Amino acid sequence: MKAAMYARVSTERQKDEQTIETQLDEVKNAVEKDGNTLSDEDIYTDDGWSGAYLPRPSLDKLRQDAKNHKFDILYTYDKGRISRMYIHQEIVINELKDINIEFKSLHDINGKTPEEQVMGGVMGIFHEYERVKTSERFRIAKLNKVKNGKLLGYNPPYGYDYIPVSGNGMSKRNGKFVINNIEAENVKKIFNWVGIEEISLREVIRRLYEEGIPPKKGKRNSWTKGPVIRLLKNETYIGEHYYNKSESCIPTKPRKDRKHFKHTNKTSRRTRDRSEWLSVKVIPIIEKDLFDKVQLKLRENLKYAKRNTKHEYLFGGLTYCTCGCKRSCDGARGNYYYRCTERLQRFPEPSLCTERGINVSAMDDAAWNKIVTLLTEPSLVEQQLERYIKARKEAKYTEDDTSSISKELANLSAEENRYVGAFGRGSITDEMFDSQMANLNNRKLDLKNKLNKIKNKKSQNNFDIDTSSVQEQFKYLLDDLNFEDKLFTVRKIVDRIVATKEEITICGNIPINQTLTPEKAGLHAKYRHRRPTKRRQINIIQRTN
Repeated sequence: MKAAMYARVSTERQKDEQTIETQLDEVKNAVEKDGNTLSDEDIYTDDGWSGAYLPRPSLDKLRQDAKNHKFDILYTYDKGRISRMYIHQEIVINELKDINIEFKSLHDINGKTPEEQVMGGVMGIFHEYERVKTSERFRIAKLNKVKNGKLLGYNPPYGYDYIPVSGNGMSKRNGKFVINNIEAENVKKIFNWVGIEEISLREVIRRLYEEGIPPKKGKRNSWTKGPVIRLLKNETYIGEHYYNKSESCIPTKPRKDRKHFKHTNKTSRRTRDRSEWLSVKVIPIIEKDLFDKVQLKLRENLKYAKRNTKHEYLFGGLTYCTCGCKRSCDGARGNYYYRCTERLQRFPEPSLCTERGINVSAMDDAAWNKIVTLLTEPSLVEQQLERYIKARKEAKYTEDDTSSISKELANLSAEENRYVGAFGRGSITDEMFDSQMANLNNRKLDLKNKLNKIKNKKSQNNFDIDTSSVQEQFKYLLDDLNFEDKLFTVRKIVDRIVATKEEITICGNIPINQTLTPEKAGLHAKYRHRRPTKRRQINIIQRTN
């Protein structure tokens, strides 16, 4: 009889070790022993394909050739080569039986009697169990390794290089991240551009291209938006590298592409709950304060995204209804309104909110004029400044705060010297030394950041602000602004607006800067995110029409 054979391995390691060749040799010997013929064109192999997913290039070709009766019997090393799923095994074997093609597995029971068929089914189920057990064993081993503070071997984030595992026994050194100085400087640039200069992601990409800074890997020499966002959100740069953040899953909206075979049907990923994340300490590249500023900027970008709006809304994304829901901007034919979104959230149930839409032009004009008044009215500005200065001067920071932190830093330095001495004597392994030093560096960085914050707050208490100068600066800024400048000003000053047709309540802050200039005009306030709650003041606009 004319024979065909099928072989498969699931991992690249097995492929490199030529495990599939072992299957081929044994099957060829069995074909020859049975007196059947096997040509090279009837040998079907899938290298590096998981047995959990049935669609595979060579297996699909085999099934099509079987329908065309290109062979009379199919040989395989075991049923697990066809699939690790019992139901998939039965689908393929039954297809062959329906077109009178024999199936022979060298290491399974090829049942003829009902009893043999039952035993063959049990072995098929065992193949499925073996796959699940092997996968779970690898998963648990990886998690245990990470829980013990060890890095898994994979591509490091931009800014780091990975030093792989080396040595054996007592001399074994686990893999670790080391800082790539050139890439680390680029990481600092990107964070400073977004967190300090507050430029857009598009501008970041343009600057990287102009400076000739390519991504770590990829076919293009230029960055794209996705890698830049992932870099800016990566907590590895503040010393916390997380594993087990996501898991593979079947995509909710799969791409309808039949031209290419997939190694698995779980081609998408979803984020796990943060409680499941596992942390490994690494050497930080940037400070946490800068990282937090960048995250705030990214959230603001998302909040104020234009989303292809065809009309200019000065307070879009900031306006709320008295019921607590946001007001969205919509309308047509030149009539645009800030409308409560409660009706959308409750749909198809009837809306409970009775507030009506507010005309965009009327509200934008009224609210902007009020903001200009607040920023230029001498008595109001002076009242706000005096309140702010008084609150800053009343803040108390004792010498005990700085002395206790300084003492902790000294203790950490002494601890660091003890580890260095122990490592020099050979009392601790390289792995233990690297782990302890990374932990010490993170603790020292945290304490230094706390110490700098206290010193900054102390220096902030000793200043006076010229109220007349501030008023002049605001008048200079607010005179004849275009829409984009107004929008920038609103987003720096206004936190929230609660509006009805009769009343608009504006919640926000007046930015203060010791060295206010016409260029900054207080809008890049140095201490914006450190203001006491008393700096906030609610101002109400009464409308009579």
